[in-house]
Amino acid sequence: MVGQASSPSADTAVRRTTKTTGMIKNTRFAAPLNATRRIFALLWASSPRWAVLGASAILVETVFGLLTLYLIKGLVDAVSAVAVADAASGQVDVAPVLHALLLTASCSLATLLVRAASNYVREAQGLHLADHVNGLIQAHSIRLDLSFFESARYFDTLERARTAGAQRPAQVVSNLLMLVRNALLLAGAVALLGAVNAAVLLILAVALLPALLVRLHFTRRMYDWRRRRTQMEREAAYLDWLVTSDKNAKEIRTGVLGGYFHSQFMRLRQTIRTEQLRIGRRREASESVVATFATAALFGALGYLAFQTAQGRHTMGDLALFLVVFQRVQSVGQEIVQQTSRLYEDNLYLAQLFEYFDIKPSLSEPAQPAPLPAATAMHLRMEQVDFTYPGTQRQVLGGISLEVPPGKIIALVGANGSGKTSLIKLLCRLYDPAAGRITLDGRDIRDFALEDYRRLFSVIFQDFACYAASAGENIRFGDVRLPADSPRIREAAVRAEADGFIQAMPQGYDTRLTRMFDGGAELSHGQWQRIALARAFAANSRVLVLDEPTSALDPAVEFELFRDFRTRIGDRAALIISHRLSTVRQADYIYVLEEGVLREAGTHDELMARQGTYAGLFRMQAHFYRDGPTGAACDVASLNPRAPLSPLAEGQSVR
Repeated sequence: MVGQASSPSADTAVRRTTKTTGMIKNTRFAAPLNATRRIFALLWASSPRWAVLGASAILVETVFGLLTLYLIKGLVDAVSAVAVADAASGQVDVAPVLHALLLTASCSLATLLVRAASNYVREAQGLHLADHVNGLIQAHSIRLDLSFFESARYFDTLERARTAGAQRPAQVVSNLLMLVRNALLLAGAVALLGAVNAAVLLILAVALLPALLVRLHFTRRMYDWRRRRTQMEREAAYLDWLVTSDKNAKEIRTGVLGGYFHSQFMRLRQTIRTEQLRIGRRREASESVVATFATAALFGALGYLAFQTAQGRHTMGDLALFLVVFQRVQSVGQEIVQQTSRLYEDNLYLAQLFEYFDIKPSLSEPAQPAPLPAATAMHLRMEQVDFTYPGTQRQVLGGISLEVPPGKIIALVGANGSGKTSLIKLLCRLYDPAAGRITLDGRDIRDFALEDYRRLFSVIFQDFACYAASAGENIRFGDVRLPADSPRIREAAVRAEADGFIQAMPQGYDTRLTRMFDGGAELSHGQWQRIALARAFAANSRVLVLDEPTSALDPAVEFELFRDFRTRIGDRAALIISHRLSTVRQADYIYVLEEGVLREAGTHDELMARQGTYAGLFRMQAHFYRDGPTGAACDVASLNPRAPLSPLAEGQSVR
């Protein structure tokens, strides 16, 4: 099964949590309690007004509910009194009964209205809270380092956070408010029952507590199982995505892989289903035993009080009150057990959400950021930089020293896995070096504000983004501070040789570049690459970083693009990574990277004269464009004086 490539750096980051009082401690009981405390803070932060309204609605609903129960007792007592008076005098006075009936009906109607209002308040409160939590998840995701997103632990943590989800906090609030309401109702009902006969209270406690304990026990077991099964469920979801999405539809069909992926998915789901049902069977069996015992105890109490009423120790109103309250207590008691169980489960999952919130970035911001240098002084320098991804032993870069002077074009050449993309990540401060330093105009880049420093760069990675937005928006994302109608958007498209095909689309720059939504259009990979280049040109950056910028372009477009590349980039510096040495030769200076070490550096002419790795690679590519009867039969290995270096690309992941 194909897994996600990862960097262990985020494994360390995910384990790191704050040491403040807000930290969720990884204990069996403290996590739910801390999560409950923090959800109240979220509830208040999302909307103080709805928080107050929600609490008030619960209180009013409880008061009206208890008052209705008491008025039912008064109604029955009034009916009994009229019946006794009628038997004694032969006259019927229905006024007390009508009065009691009117009060009871009015209170019942008010209870229904208050309950409807309370339900609306809880719904509104839940929506506000869900949107607030979604915003927090996204905002926190933006703050996290790239290292977190390049780890397998990221997918587990994010999956758990999504399982907790924006709806979990809303569920917690709803369950908590309902639990408070039912607890108040139960307390009031118990007080009414105590006034009738205090002996039944002990029976009620004995009937309800075992059910609560059993439910909590199996809630914890299900939670622990789900946490252990996070990766398996994520893998099943990945297989489902493979089979049902459009991204891999062509390859899955031509490779006849659908049946294989489907069988793998069904195998995983069967394992998950079997284990879940095993826990469910044990839970239902245990709850059935406890429920049988509770029902017997409750009906025993009912029989006891009915017998006492028959002996004249209680009024008919007392018995009616007990019958109504007994039914209510039984219903409320079951609801409390279920809500407590759900609240406990929700809090366990919320602890995972807060675990995600407690992950802190490892890249530090300076307390007092230094001002950025003038554009003419944007001289980037790497000085003896070493880099190892945190949590690994293999050094990715060692002793790297290079320069990107203002306005110059610098090229970086090397086999896949040689560390080129890792070097870009360091320059853009997506990671910090393990040793050495990177400077801008002689000052360590860690002295600058992170966002301000990153805005100096326009970076197009090999796996550049293809946004499901309009063509104009895709280009504008190079600098979202640009107005939507900025002329720089089209100017950037012209520079990237993208204006022609954009203008030919149905809505031009307003055409949505996706078939996911109506009215959209799909582009070829080469066209997308030109959109990405336009995005880089649109930014008001000082350094262009282009990682294989022409890999999907046809030769004619590539020729047009690089024929006057210096004019297209203006006065900016450029760092180009490319395997096409026809592009690289235009650079002012070229670095050759091999196994994380710089082997050669110089201009194109200097490197060709040196007859080293670069010269061998250049001649090898140029060979296939030369005329001659022996061109196809040429011994390629003989053209490369460093032939043993070629296996470096094998078995190495691209960073």
